[in-house]
Amino acid sequence: MNRRQAVFSLWTTCLIWGAAFPLVKLALGDASPMAFTAARFLLATVLVSPSLREVTREEWLGGATLGVLLAIGFATQTIGLQWTTPSRSGFLTSLYIPFTPLVVLAIYRTLPDRYAGLGLVVAVTGMSLLTRSAGLEGGLNRGDLLTLLCAVAFACHMVATSHYARRQRVERLMMAQIVTAGVLTTLATPLLETPRLHWSPLLIGMICYEAALASVVAIRMQLSAQRVLSPTYAALVYTLEPVIAALTSLVLTGDRLTPIQWLGGGLIIAGSMVPELRKRPAAAS
Repeated sequence: MNRRQAVFSLWTTCLIWGAAFPLVKLALGDASPMAFTAARFLLATVLVSPSLREVTREEWLGGATLGVLLAIGFATQTIGLQWTTPSRSGFLTSLYIPFTPLVVLAIYRTLPDRYAGLGLVVAVTGMSLLTRSAGLEGGLNRGDLLTLLCAVAFACHMVATSHYARRQRVERLMMAQIVTAGVLTTLATPLLETPRLHWSPLLIGMICYEAALASVVAIRMQLSAQRVLSPTYAALVYTLEPVIAALTSLVLTGDRLTPIQWLGGGLIIAGSMVPELRKRPAAAS
């Protein structure tokens, strides 16, 4: 894969993940959130099962850790979509980028540099604007709070992935974490809700979309692209995801943000980019 193909792969990945926000919101009309999450991971497990015999015991252990975080992230994000809008969910989820230095601080006792701190301040300011319903009133609802938990889980997932990827094959970790997430969400579903799946064409299509495209294809494209592109450039491309989520939400669900909320979303993207822009431009080539 050359550089141009890698950039195109990341654009495609952001399109797949960004469009998933309003699509999942629509699918939740026919399914309870945990049942939907479990179904997507179980189908993804079936898709990767032919290669599971290649996964070693050490990779299973690392993948299990990642799978727990993946399950928490997607479960809280999907449950949160019951009460928040796809646009807000997309922007709030992107807070995992500025949250990551805080996870590093908690685990490794390494203070974030001033750029990471500035990025977090900018992003949290954006969050406060985004989560206001109209004008300056309103605030975080329970869907927003669950989505913030999702962002924390994905930040932990990024740090854990960096740790395990140094000594294990990322593709095998991906397969192990999908299986783990499938088992955990299936076991948790009857404990957290009364499962509901109305097998409409929309629901079936969305489960296939989330399992095949958002879980397997997008992650594999992401891994392939990041073998060519630097983390700095890749992170900048990832900030397109919440923008795509907002635009597709407008088209598919009529979800409209106020000018203040657009400003808040823009600040979240800006805060996500600040820690990466501190690096030399040559690193992005």
